[in-house]
Amino acid sequence: MASNPSARPPGRHPRRHERLARVSEERLCTATYSPNARPPADASPLPRPGEKERPSALICAIALAAIMAVALVLRAARFGQVPAGLYHDEAYNGLDALQVLQGWHPLWFPANNGREPLFIYLVALGVRLFGPTVTAVRAPALLLGLLTVPATAFLGTQLAGRRVGLLSAAVTAITFWPVHLSRVGFRAVALPLFIALALGFLWRGLRRGRRRDYALAGLFYGASFYTYLAARFTPLALVALGALMLWPAACLPRPTWRQAGLFAGAALLVAAPLLGYMALNPQVFAGRAEQVSVFNPAISHGDPWGTLARQSLLALEAFFIRGDRIPRHNLPWRPIFDPALGLAFVVGLIAATKRRAGGWFAILWVAIMLLPTVLAEDTPHFLRAVGIQPLVFVLPAFGLDAAWRWFEAHGRPALGGCLAGLVLLAGVGSTAYAYFGPYANLQAVYYFFEGGARELAGRIDAFLGGTAGPRQVYISQRLWRDWPSLRFLVPANRAVQVIAPDAPPQAQPSGEVLLAVWPFESYGPALQYLPAGSRLEVDADLQERGDLDPQPRSLALIFRATARPPAQAPLATLEHGIRLAEARVEEAGPARLRVRLVWEAGEALPIDYTVFVHALRGGDMLGQHDGPPAGGALPTRFWRPGDQVVDVHEVDLSAPYDPQSDRVIVGLYDPATVTRLRVVASRTPAPDSAITIPGP
Repeated sequence: MASNPSARPPGRHPRRHERLARVSEERLCTATYSPNARPPADASPLPRPGEKERPSALICAIALAAIMAVALVLRAARFGQVPAGLYHDEAYNGLDALQVLQGWHPLWFPANNGREPLFIYLVALGVRLFGPTVTAVRAPALLLGLLTVPATAFLGTQLAGRRVGLLSAAVTAITFWPVHLSRVGFRAVALPLFIALALGFLWRGLRRGRRRDYALAGLFYGASFYTYLAARFTPLALVALGALMLWPAACLPRPTWRQAGLFAGAALLVAAPLLGYMALNPQVFAGRAEQVSVFNPAISHGDPWGTLARQSLLALEAFFIRGDRIPRHNLPWRPIFDPALGLAFVVGLIAATKRRAGGWFAILWVAIMLLPTVLAEDTPHFLRAVGIQPLVFVLPAFGLDAAWRWFEAHGRPALGGCLAGLVLLAGVGSTAYAYFGPYANLQAVYYFFEGGARELAGRIDAFLGGTAGPRQVYISQRLWRDWPSLRFLVPANRAVQVIAPDAPPQAQPSGEVLLAVWPFESYGPALQYLPAGSRLEVDADLQERGDLDPQPRSLALIFRATARPPAQAPLATLEHGIRLAEARVEEAGPARLRVRLVWEAGEALPIDYTVFVHALRGGDMLGQHDGPPAGGALPTRFWRPGDQVVDVHEVDLSAPYDPQSDRVIVGLYDPATVTRLRVVASRTPAPDSAITIPGP
């Protein structure tokens, strides 16, 4: 039986006993190795749980429960809020889930470059429980990410004993990368769980020779092909395992033909439907890979091998130098491991080479499963590289275990435990701070997860949730088409209509209306969906930025038409019957004013006038803001008689506003001639071309 890595050698000479144990193990390995036979279970050099193995099963259960509690806190805190938004990949999963609930049950979901089905069926369950919400899309990821933690403990235990299993689970629980994957609705999160279960049962089958383990390993391995495209590289890693079995020094038992057939048969049985679909539709599966491959001239610029070499170096840097730069996948450039775990990873690589089969297999698996990101653009890409999980987290566990055993060999086992605990505690702090601090507040995360579209959906939902009278929402076709999150999050009912912005309504709308249009299209005719004689407000604060865009831009103009308040005498009347119905000035900062005006049209206006807002100190200009009404969203040529237009201006001042000596004047002028419209009537003293309004 293998020497126990966690047990202290007896006697007064621990180093000598450790050497003797290692020599005995090597002799046992040599004696029991046969090209055609598996060593008996009780003579296997592979570590196996037993009555004398430490820690005990009870201690393991308690430790794993504590690890799971930490994992849950890191994954569930502010769930659905961080990261903000709902990226269109997530939204497409939700849209397909809605179709699943309506009776569509495909093996392959073709939209959005095609996707494997398992995660989407789980999202369908989430939608049934929570409705079409962000929680419904991301809850399956939370569940899968949490289950990966004990599954990694199981795998680590089979590879190298209980302590390595617990340490592997702890690293998985606290590392930024798996924490993030558990909080977003990407299907990649499912692959590590099935890898852990498949390899854990396979390794236990090699150790114990039980057919049930081989069958379970095959079932989970076959299911992994339904998770994420990186699973297609796992056969290469299994070939590496087969090669490892041919290496006598690895001391790895070989399965019998019947056991190997049981594993392969179970895997094929589960994967056959999807593999058959792949065989009949090869173009469906190759299209996206060809787009991003380093052998695509558009990616390699004619130098595929040089590009491949650079990609390989970048992939190696990902472990503890520089990671994924894309905010959807990572805090930009953060490596997989923090410095302490990075050092444990390096020590673990060295220790793994001394663990024969388990260690070498972990190294080979990680190297092979880096290929999906090495062979594609944007290396390191933490979604394409997801197949290195969870074995990449076993390697730091090897390092921590090696340090712990070193302290045990020198009679100080408590120091080994303290060191491992400090490294893990530092990892918890590093991940919690980075995720809920810099990452949560990073503006790029908002844009990369399309936070503006989610906010628009939230405003529509809040508007429809009002109870004051009938309400109707009209959405531009462009917005509905370009933002899948709108189609998923906005309730599909009669109160929501998708419109062509250049087509007027068939009937005169009534009640309260919300109209959302794309800012860069001709939306003038769409304004007729706003009931005449209403008070009109515009929100243009939502922004979006494409992955390659240098600057953000407006995502949508949101017009809201509500009933006008009871009629009151206007503050002033200008030429062409334009009335200033309301004016309010408030301080927006030490030297900043926010001026809210409500204009009312008396007749159709042929040109677009500009609003001026001036803060004066005596005869001197203290601050000013000139611009079209409502930020240009409702120019005066769009005003209809009887409409009221809410118009807000921010005025920066050269000095704080003094109510005793300063005043604010407003008005309109023709931008072509800079001629102000005359004040026909006013409730306050004013020059004939400006209206004085009350200050803050």
